[in-house]
This record gives sequence, structure tokens and C-alpha cells, in this order.
Amino acid sequence: MQVEAIYNKGRIELVQPLRLRHDQVRLLVTVPDEEVDQTGNPYNLSADVLQKAEEMLQRMDAVLRAPLPPDDELPEITPKQLERIEAFELRAQMRREQGRPT
Repeated sequence: MQVEAIYNKGRIELVQPLRLRHDQVRLLVTVPDEEVDQTGNPYNLSADVLQKAEEMLQRMDAVLRAPLPPDDELPEITPKQLERIEAFELRAQMRREQGRPT
């Protein structure tokens, strides 16, 4: 059931009264994106922490955007790496057989 509500200073108020069977009910609220203030610092982090986080994001972005080396320049797979790859594949296969997501 969808009902209309208004957010007012930390409280959600139903536009029309609604009698519920229980005192506590879990609700799903959809808020338009343009109504969410995504600027600011909700956790009150220091400027130093925010700067370090931004630097980390930039380093991670650089790694993700870096081109992959050509296949002939990649090192050979070690026996230990191959063993781990096979173990992951075996786990995934067992999960599929059990009907669990991989």
C-alpha cells in the first residue's frame, strides 16, 4: 500500500490518518534525489581525514583507470596462484550445485 507522507524536521507525518495493527511497522520511504543534500560532512570528519580520503579515492581511481599491460608482459602464474584459482572455482561449483549464489 502506498501512502503520502511529509518529512518535517526529522519526522515523517502521514497526510491522511492511517490505523495500523501494530505500534511499530517497518516502512520503505522513497525520497526524490533532488531533495537529498549530498554535500557537507554528515559524520563531522576533520579536514585532515577528508583530505586523506579524497587522496585515497584519487589513487584508487588511477589504479582502476590504468591500462592493463599486454599479455606477453604479464608474469607467469605461480603454482600457488593456480592452486588458489582452482580452489575458488571448486567453491563456486559447489555453491552452484547447492543452489546458492556464487
